[in-house]
Amino acid sequence: MKIVVLGAQGMLGSAICREFVAQGHQVTTVARSGGDLAVDFRFDHTPQALRPAVKGADIVVNAVGILLERTDAGGRNSFQRVHVDAVEALCKACELERVARIVHLSALGVGTGLPGAYMASKLAAELTLAAHAVDYAIVRPGLLMDAACPSTRLFAALARLPVIALPGLTQPGASPLAPIALDDLARCVVRIASHPKALRRVIELTGPQTLSYRALLAHLRAAQGKGAALWLPVPWWLMKFIARLAHRLPQKVVSVDNLRVLQAGSVSGRSETARWLGRKALGLRELDLLAPMTDDLALRAGDNAAAPHDRAGSQTLSVIKASGRRHVRAANVIHPTPHSEGQHKLLR
Repeated sequence: MKIVVLGAQGMLGSAICREFVAQGHQVTTVARSGGDLAVDFRFDHTPQALRPAVKGADIVVNAVGILLERTDAGGRNSFQRVHVDAVEALCKACELERVARIVHLSALGVGTGLPGAYMASKLAAELTLAAHAVDYAIVRPGLLMDAACPSTRLFAALARLPVIALPGLTQPGASPLAPIALDDLARCVVRIASHPKALRRVIELTGPQTLSYRALLAHLRAAQGKGAALWLPVPWWLMKFIARLAHRLPQKVVSVDNLRVLQAGSVSGRSETARWLGRKALGLRELDLLAPMTDDLALRAGDNAAAPHDRAGSQTLSVIKASGRRHVRAANVIHPTPHSEGQHKLLR
């Protein structure tokens, strides 16, 4: 299949690109800079601006997102611009170019009533996708864990401190988390993108175990060879005040909205990770979260052209229109193998 990944130079986007290439798909990387094509959602939020990026694609994956607004005089790097306006334009561009499916990366907790501009913009993006005709899958991942992940590095740094602040006075650090490995999430995204039938729904993905925020920090502390720490309960209002101050610093992780998500807990009662992954997801004990970052796989036009498209035993697909909407229908199953899922070909 021909895949277009927006946000391909980000941590999640690059992992998704690697998995698509490993499965034999042709990948076009789209990013602000460093990709095969340059698209900047701060400025490129019209269908005309996005049509060249999605032209000829079978599947478009949108992994673009920001955790903090860094608004300039024009309000360009805002949740409204990046999460809502650009997604509206992307849906229209994909319809015009007859793209079969959009796989959109959202956030766990959307639609649960959590306050804040971040969650509001994520919900607006999901509603935008649902209002358009192009088939879509909205992926809501839990807390990502990987040695290259900024939040994992932040948690590892906090776990090394001799005194560790725990949010909450009555139950400090009790917020439940179900972290998912970055590579597991990427593999799920590829399989969701390759699904032979229409989806048009939300898919929540979390890790195999639920643990408290304190237990996560304790695990990271032990993994770094540190002894006992002094755990200091801190009221949530003070943590959020500190987050507002941190917003002024050159960082991209700490925000009031993120603390709200942590306070509510990042878990799901309907996680579909095992179904889409095809095996048990990796737990914290199986992950090397303290390993150094490795170089991202080079994904340029020359590499993509040399990559095989579809391996033997893939399932061919056709895209049909029904009730004014585009759908994906399985057709002509040819010698399926246990490894064939995620290696389908979409024929428009």
